[in-house]
Amino acid sequence: MTCTFHSDRDTLLGCSRCGRSACPECLRDAPVGHHCLACVQGLPPDQPLSPSDARRLVAGERRQQRSRTGSRRPGWVFCTVLAAFVGLCAATWPLATEVVASEPLGRAVAVGVILVGVVLSVTLHEYGHALTAYWGGDRSVVAKGYLTLDFRRYAHPLLSVGMPLLFLAMGALPLPGGAVLIDEHRLRSRAWSSLVSLSGVVMNAAFALVLAAVLASDVLATRNLVLESLLAYLLVIQVALIVLNLLPLPGLDGYGVIEPFLPRPVAEALNAVRPYGLVVLVALVLSGGLDFVWDAGFTVGGWLGADSFLVGLGASLASLR
Repeated sequence: MTCTFHSDRDTLLGCSRCGRSACPECLRDAPVGHHCLACVQGLPPDQPLSPSDARRLVAGERRQQRSRTGSRRPGWVFCTVLAAFVGLCAATWPLATEVVASEPLGRAVAVGVILVGVVLSVTLHEYGHALTAYWGGDRSVVAKGYLTLDFRRYAHPLLSVGMPLLFLAMGALPLPGGAVLIDEHRLRSRAWSSLVSLSGVVMNAAFALVLAAVLASDVLATRNLVLESLLAYLLVIQVALIVLNLLPLPGLDGYGVIEPFLPRPVAEALNAVRPYGLVVLVALVLSGGLDFVWDAGFTVGGWLGADSFLVGLGASLASLR
């Protein structure tokens, strides 16, 4: 027999209510036996189904399944952010540094490249956490929409947009970013818990290497000094964020990497101050206590091809001050 809903599939199974042949994918558990997609939708047992009717039922079931379990593919929000980043980069092509420095529109394009680039990097960072958690056993990240690379799933209006804008305007790192909620109890081991924390900075490192490859390719050299300087500045930001996130402070990824292996009394004592981690972080930023993070960003960024002149120019062009 052929499945009523998939004409290319042979099956020996059938619906216990209407008798229609159906493959395992098209059968659902019922109080007695199994019901096909048509019966699940409440269609009469004797109603004939055309091929188009069968396709509509299958498509409808897939939509319902996605709404129940979430998607594992990039959604339209990520595609929009990526397109915006590429579009803003392209918009810098006809701009000279003098135009960007003096014209509001040119300055807006430069600031947009950095801000959207940071949004893109935060998205990849949080996606790294979620994907590793999924591999490690926490399937709840699918239903939460974390695997769609949708920035809205990770973001908070104040913490992910307002404060980063304020810090960037001050010439500081655009903190604090986003967050994903991982069910630690579903992870298979302490090692997986540690890897979940580490995977975010791995994604930042991958993004930084892509930027370094673009700078090293000489595609932009002498052709688009504006974009070359902005990407160099964005590369330094990525390196600085990696260094910052690897600090073993409660609330940061560096602490998350070592936390599963700490003695319980030590972990409990440190977790007690976790709610104040953001306050401490902001205080360090405002007091200059994290200047060494920028120093590391400039040093490693230079090794990766971000010339200090280009970084300084990019920072100047993207400044909101």
